[in-house]
Amino acid sequence: MSEAKLISIFIQSLEFHVEDYLIEEITDMQKEIIDNATLIFKGNILGEIKSFGGSVKKNEEKFNEMMKQATEELKKEKYKEIVKLLKDYLKKLPELIIKSCIAIAPVKELPWNEIIFRTIPRIEIKDKVEIHDYSIAYYGEIKCVLGKTIVFGKIKDNEPLFAPIMGNLDLGGFKIEETYKGAKSQNYPYISAILNSFDSVVTKNQLAKYHEDYQRHGDPICDFLMEDELLLKSMGNVSTSLDSGRSSSDIAILSIALPIPSDKTTLILVNNESENQDKYTKCFEALLKFSAISCQVPSPPSAEDIQETESIRTPGGQELKPWTAEELTEEAQKRLETQPNMPTWTEEELSKFSEGRNSGIPEGMEVWTEDELQDLAEKRRGGGLNIPEWKPDEDMLECLNCGYSLRPGWKKCPICETPIGEGKKEEQPQEDDSHPQESQDDNMENKKESNEKNGS
Repeated sequence: MSEAKLISIFIQSLEFHVEDYLIEEITDMQKEIIDNATLIFKGNILGEIKSFGGSVKKNEEKFNEMMKQATEELKKEKYKEIVKLLKDYLKKLPELIIKSCIAIAPVKELPWNEIIFRTIPRIEIKDKVEIHDYSIAYYGEIKCVLGKTIVFGKIKDNEPLFAPIMGNLDLGGFKIEETYKGAKSQNYPYISAILNSFDSVVTKNQLAKYHEDYQRHGDPICDFLMEDELLLKSMGNVSTSLDSGRSSSDIAILSIALPIPSDKTTLILVNNESENQDKYTKCFEALLKFSAISCQVPSPPSAEDIQETESIRTPGGQELKPWTAEELTEEAQKRLETQPNMPTWTEEELSKFSEGRNSGIPEGMEVWTEDELQDLAEKRRGGGLNIPEWKPDEDMLECLNCGYSLRPGWKKCPICETPIGEGKKEEQPQEDDSHPQESQDDNMENKKESNEKNGS
């Protein structure tokens, strides 16, 4: 097993979740991050900001138990080559918790009822263990439902683009618990799964496919978004894993518009991976423009709109009349009135029909007995089903020269042009091969007598 796979298995076995360590009491460091993140829309904040920060003290016993079990796991022989890396990883977990914070701000005069900010610290294991604490995200739910999931990303040496997700978003198997009733934007694990999907090969391939196979054109929503130059410029200013060097891939996704039909909203999220202080401004500006323009995306016409404004046509161009439930009921009543002699069945007849159907043999189908089937099988094994032997037509003559069948009235053979009744082949005498040795002795005797006469 590869080291990368073994590391992944170990990390998954920890069942470590940052949300288990978030509390409302935040540290000075966490408060400073949140103040910088909310300063740009401070004038639009309506009410109190809900802030949460990571702290090991919230579930200290649970954390210590996890560390104890992890230490015992590392004593196994299979971790011998990577035990130092994994121990360093465990040492970074408290720092990961402390650098995790989230703020939920109710706002006015903006596309969302509330805007959410969070940090996205990550632990990276390569030749050594490092923690990246510069990544942030802003997100919120707009009050409209896009027709499909849209992502925005960058491809190395190409212009950034919007692309549709064809199918379901790869959330790594994550599913929201059925008991959860709140806004999905406030579900911390759900947002974490969405952010992790940005690094998924499956999601990146969706961006590459739209870029290469569809020439970045064809989806109505993406075409509409790509026409807004200010939006493209704002989104292009946001840094990705390509810019930070965190990923070795040539593709990076930084934003998503994810429809939530059950809530009649669309979640808009922008992720910025920059260490510069202006990362808050650039990320929020991109989210604001993306959310605003998404509310203007033209929606496909509903079935009711089509029925009222347009006729329905078949692919061949034939116009079809749409029917309401009342019209269908009325038409059915008319047919009953115009067909008073429609046949009816008694309960006994229906029962008989049902029994016939249950037999599995359609009515009128020929049925064979076991003896008949056996007889047919024997005939097949014999080479056929009593096919009569072929005989030549006795009314037709044969050419005496080539044997071609001749029809009455013909004067000569169409094949060899021999006149009818002529050209009979001369019969060649057959040599009697019954006594070959006697014939050979007679020839030798005749030859000997001839030689004696010539010699005399």
